[in-house]
Amino acid sequence: MSTTAKSNATTRRKPTQSAQERPAAQVVQFPLFAPKPRQTAPQEVKVMTCECAKDAVSVRLMPDPDAMTRIMDETFGPQGWEYRYYYMNGVTFCGSGVLNPITGTYPRKDEKAPAGKFRLRDPKDWETTGSFIASVAKWGAGSDVLRLPPIVLSADQVDIDPVQKPGKRPNDPPTVVGYRLHHALTVDKLLRAEDGHIIGVQLLQGERKVIWQAE
Repeated sequence: MSTTAKSNATTRRKPTQSAQERPAAQVVQFPLFAPKPRQTAPQEVKVMTCECAKDAVSVRLMPDPDAMTRIMDETFGPQGWEYRYYYMNGVTFCGSGVLNPITGTYPRKDEKAPAGKFRLRDPKDWETTGSFIASVAKWGAGSDVLRLPPIVLSADQVDIDPVQKPGKRPNDPPTVVGYRLHHALTVDKLLRAEDGHIIGVQLLQGERKVIWQAE
């Protein structure tokens, strides 16, 4: 009579890993690290006229939006940030977000265009452009320039011309209806303190140099 031998082999289970042997989960520290955008260069700044009178002009320095796009690309990578516009209560907002490598999402910082009285050819375009500038400044791009106050320059520092309107009759003298800069201002140099914030600006009006220093 034949018999079938029963196997004595048993299945061995892998020993359970101890807590010390298990790979540690990534530790998340707050605030999450994000690269810091570089300082804004003089050629990346525009001069916007706020008000112009016979004896003085008020201007505001603004980061160039195209330059701010390049700085955001340099800092976070073209795929490392995004932005979008939306409207709320008749106001244009821009929300820019930087990629969070832990969650894979883009937390946004929403802003509207900086407040102030500007001489604008297209106010609606400024709502879009200004909100973008203000939003990316929250991540550091152009924030060194945006925090500067309005700059007032006297007629002794810059050339100001009257804007004239012809008289109603041929023999009537022209009427002064306003004032404007003889030549547009450009930023030549930015003077910085040891911590990097801007404490002075050298502007150019044609070949004429104009110096402004923070109080």
